[in-house]
Amino acid sequence: MLDFKELPSDGIKFEQLIRELCIRSEFEVHWTGVGPDGGRDLVVTEKVAGPLAPFERKWLVSCKHLAHSGNSVGLDDVRDVTDACRAVNAAGFLLVCSTQPSSSVVRRLHEINAHGEIVTRYWDGIEVERRLDTPATFPLINLFFPVSAQNRPWRIYNTDSPSFWAANYKDYFVYLASRDANTFPALEEVEFIVRRLESVVLPGGEDWHRHIMRPRAVYFDNKHENFVVFADYLFPRDREGEIVKPQKINTVLRDGEGLHRDGQTSWYRTFWDIRYVPTMQSSDHFHLDHKEYYEPYMNHFRVGLVRMKFIGDLV
Repeated sequence: MLDFKELPSDGIKFEQLIRELCIRSEFEVHWTGVGPDGGRDLVVTEKVAGPLAPFERKWLVSCKHLAHSGNSVGLDDVRDVTDACRAVNAAGFLLVCSTQPSSSVVRRLHEINAHGEIVTRYWDGIEVERRLDTPATFPLINLFFPVSAQNRPWRIYNTDSPSFWAANYKDYFVYLASRDANTFPALEEVEFIVRRLESVVLPGGEDWHRHIMRPRAVYFDNKHENFVVFADYLFPRDREGEIVKPQKINTVLRDGEGLHRDGQTSWYRTFWDIRYVPTMQSSDHFHLDHKEYYEPYMNHFRVGLVRMKFIGDLV
């Protein structure tokens, strides 16, 4: 289980968590102004493809983080629900809490909902944790709950093939494939591969101007005991002159050499497919694990086929 006490008691991180959870759940999200309790509510737009025509519903989302005290959310915490929704033209009210609402709050929300003017719902801590346990949202656990995440670093999902898997590890989304085994590569080896990628020193940068290395897939040829690693080097489009050249990256990755060595021998020969990707990180379209980084290369990930050139071939 997640320990919501890892988030500071001021509630700011909890609000940020819920914002990111809603964004990754494909809602349109905006902050409202600072509320009377010092917090900022969210306005979330839900877009639905109805049977006759698409429609939208705007929700006012109120975040209450009481995990440090363990208290339930009381009536004093959710006063003036109807007026608050009217102020932002919202047709729905969603209470999100890191503990649970009191029975009086649940009754109050049901009464408002029954009146018909405002739709009301609530997520308690258990529901928030359930909604974090999806391929799109699982990386948030590592970002916001680093201690709890140590007990659940991996989440693996089978695909339509017994030798091809989708997985979350830390805040990464990666595909795992084997040549003809009916399971994924050994996770301890994949973790070692990720650590090797993380050890590549990239230029620092402020928000929207970051150099980022993201693993995309790991293929294991279990017949010849070779790995093919696919990763993307994301860099700001307007700072191409700052990129780390393939020669320098290869001093760390050592393309075509053994993943491990003991001074006398090496094993698990590994080939590194590092794709250089210019990005516009301030764009609403940008996402570290956008589907455009995966969809064109799914067959490459499945069979270990290089996308362009191995990093050693670029040296």
